[in-house]
Amino acid sequence: MAKYFTLQQCIYSRTLDKNDNKYCGPEEAEKIGGNVPGDDYLGDNPEYEKDKIITNINNLMYKCVNPIKDRYPDIVITSVYRSKTLNEYIGGAEDSQHTFGYASDLVSINNFESHELFNWVIDEGIDFDQMIWEFPELGKGVNGSWIHISYKSGNNRKKTSLASNNSTLHERYGGPVSAAGYQNDIKRAYPEYLNEVSENAEPPISKHPNADQVENGNGFYITIEKQYKNDTYNVSDSRLISVEVKDEDMNVIYKSETYAYVNEGQQQTLIDYAKKQI
Repeated sequence: MAKYFTLQQCIYSRTLDKNDNKYCGPEEAEKIGGNVPGDDYLGDNPEYEKDKIITNINNLMYKCVNPIKDRYPDIVITSVYRSKTLNEYIGGAEDSQHTFGYASDLVSINNFESHELFNWVIDEGIDFDQMIWEFPELGKGVNGSWIHISYKSGNNRKKTSLASNNSTLHERYGGPVSAAGYQNDIKRAYPEYLNEVSENAEPPISKHPNADQVENGNGFYITIEKQYKNDTYNVSDSRLISVEVKDEDMNVIYKSETYAYVNEGQQQTLIDYAKKQI
């Protein structure tokens, strides 16, 4: 693993770095705890054991990240391992491969486009479990588009996906798109699709790619965290709906959550109230 990136680099988080402008603050940092492999293991799921996670990270580096870095020397890793609490705080999927050390997010600092990395991995026959071309509309550079790649020893699906908020780009690829903007089995990254549909598009206001809505430079993030069956009131389909407002630097400036039945009206009420807070 140490060819390019150390274990310390693979567990680093800007969210928990006091010297970084993405630092979450002391109160949130205390709630999150450290980002240490093995801390999530409670004797239940062996996938969260420290040695297992470190082995997963080593396999990921050796099989995927090192070969990509050989070819594209200015790539950096922006996220590898995340504890469950850190992953929840930043809005990652509940079953994110990052929490097991399976996945890495890679971005070229200056020289290369994300589609180049994506297509090279396919052309070279690199073994991987999942690879996502992430938000190509964000363009090039360290704050732009990236690729997510994961590796699971003996269980790799070679699943490819596009993540984008550009509906026209999705239309060019065809096929179903999830509510979060993911489209599976894209085969190849076609930058010309983006160039043709985005030539006169205005740049995104929010720096964060997953904003459901953007207004006055702030992103509104809506998550339906869990679905409950047969809850204490004996009513099914109750969900915890959470709405966060984050500014351009991803600082949380307002958060509200409620347990509600599947009701879009209640969700919209939360959003409307959140907008009044800025």
